[in-house]
Amino acid sequence: MTVQTSSFRSLNRVFITRSYAFLWAGQTVSSLGDAIYNLTLIVWIAAVIARQTDGQSAAWAPIAVSGVLVAVALPFLLFGPIAGVFVDRWDKKQTMLWTDLLRMALVGLSVLVSGSSFLPWKPSLTVQLIAIYATVFLISSCSQFFAPARTALIGEIVEKNQLARASGLAQVSQSMASILGPPIAAPVLFGFGIEWALLFNALTFLISFLFIRTVQVPLREETAGTEGKSFFFREFMEGINFSFQNRVLQIIFVVVIVGSLGAGAINSLMIFFVTQNLHLDASYVGVLDGVFGVGTAIGALLLSLLADKFDVTRMFIAAILVFGILFLLFAHASHFLVALAIIPFLGLAQAAITITFFPLALGAVPRALIGRVMGTLNSLGVLATLLSVSLAGYLASNLFQNIHGSFLGFALGPIDTIFTLSAVLYFISGFYALLRLPSQRLKVPVL
Repeated sequence: MTVQTSSFRSLNRVFITRSYAFLWAGQTVSSLGDAIYNLTLIVWIAAVIARQTDGQSAAWAPIAVSGVLVAVALPFLLFGPIAGVFVDRWDKKQTMLWTDLLRMALVGLSVLVSGSSFLPWKPSLTVQLIAIYATVFLISSCSQFFAPARTALIGEIVEKNQLARASGLAQVSQSMASILGPPIAAPVLFGFGIEWALLFNALTFLISFLFIRTVQVPLREETAGTEGKSFFFREFMEGINFSFQNRVLQIIFVVVIVGSLGAGAINSLMIFFVTQNLHLDASYVGVLDGVFGVGTAIGALLLSLLADKFDVTRMFIAAILVFGILFLLFAHASHFLVALAIIPFLGLAQAAITITFFPLALGAVPRALIGRVMGTLNSLGVLATLLSVSLAGYLASNLFQNIHGSFLGFALGPIDTIFTLSAVLYFISGFYALLRLPSQRLKVPVL
């Protein structure tokens, strides 16, 4: 009995509660499946569907791949805040269970148009592409309900003073998926076939469903959202008005939007930075991504264990500013080893930003409004990212294309100039938060 009690206490020290441990385990498996699925789709389109008789990808392959990214992003803009209204009305655990089942079914059905040798028909390329876009769009639409419901559920099963640790553990699972997923995706696709990659992702949703079923949610009285539930527009506007009138959320929105404007450029131009600035093969992007993921995982694990030692606001601000400084140095790296030395620390700073963001946001939002507020926040972040991606591509291809020179001993070109502007955006968001955000320290009781 003593050994068993000690084991539960050790589990709680790491995973906070038994319910959060099950939730974390399910999301870790699901995140790994998503990472494999997302890259598998891109490789499937570029190397299989768009493959010509000479072995090369067709000229329309980049557009076809971009269609997947658009299908993922559109539901954030179309349904994010609207889904939040229903998430705030519905039972959070049941919402997650149903959306997991729907996503599992959608991925499973996509096997029917995969062109598998086990099936008696061979769909055309057009049918396959349409099915991929439709499936991705619907899965992403389900995620608009699942993600805010998960955030709200964490707020119900985890005490406020443990939110930073919970956020850190969530970041660990995301980092593990980003590290393990890409190396697995291509071998699964070419070694076993697309149908097995799809079925594996469907299985991860089932595993997530089973873990979520074991989560025990404490009974609490509903304090808001129980009157006038038929007035959808009123509830929708209540979430929008609260989001933009709350002082802390106003600041967080500005920080997220400005930071996302910088992050979008980073994500869209990294491959060109590797080929043009570091003068390496495009495959080295995967190496940098992997090292970044390792830095994020290590940072998330350390920070989640030390969540009771720091002021959440100060850590959030410091992480943004440090990320800006490190990325400015990274932007002007001209040697692979220099970039490789900097990027794990960028991952650590990113982990600190993510871990401290959710306690700040959840601490400012009543439980009855979490779905609507998070839906609004996600939509604004995605919109800023899409704007950044579009603007970065335009600048790199047109206005900044002929930039070549040096400044203070640093070589200047189109990509590093845009990356410098991204670093400046991080500085702006960090200094803005420094001037406006109130201090908030989470004191965690000794277990």
